Amino acid sequence: MNTDNDVDLKQWAADWQAAPDNVESAEQIRHYVKQRTGLFWSFAVADVVIAGLALPVLAYLGLASKSDVERMAMAGLASITSAAWLFGWWNRRGVLRSSATSIADYIAISAERLRRMQMACRIGWVVLIGQLVVFTIWIWDRLYSGARDVSPGEIRFAWSWLAGFTVLAAIGLWKFGGWVTRDAARFEALKHELERD
Repeated sequence: MNTDNDVDLKQWAADWQAAPDNVESAEQIRHYVKQRTGLFWSFAVADVVIAGLALPVLAYLGLASKSDVERMAMAGLASITSAAWLFGWWNRRGVLRSSATSIADYIAISAERLRRMQMACRIGWVVLIGQLVVFTIWIWDRLYSGARDVSPGEIRFAWSWLAGFTVLAAIGLWKFGGWVTRDAARFEALKHELERD
């Protein structure tokens, strides 16, 4: 009697984990998850590289500076960089690997990854605003503190650099947000097609 129950339970588990009737949609979802796994790993590597390069440079500039405002600006940028790196690590925890045993698991991990990418995009705007504030204070101090004479060319270059940096970062965040929205729509279409069959 107990053996029959074990066989029934194994059969039920096998049926539950089996691919649905629409094998093509199921395979598309598996492929989708595999692609996003690579994307999440590339984000993780990029975060480590950026933080690994930026933090030593900011520390050196902060320590080498004779200006209190510049030291505070470098400390502010280092804090923003560290916070962004820690957020990225926290945001990706548990979703880097796609070790799923059923299509339901693949769907669940994909939905969670999309939610986290949307959150990363929103935090990206906060990071950009923080950097803009710190860079503005730093540039203002360097140009107008009266410590040295500054040419009109230096002033134009400094503000043009800040404007260019801000515009490029904003365009990048806007495009990333649009891509995440389109990716969420593609995923929902795959999921709907799978559930329909």
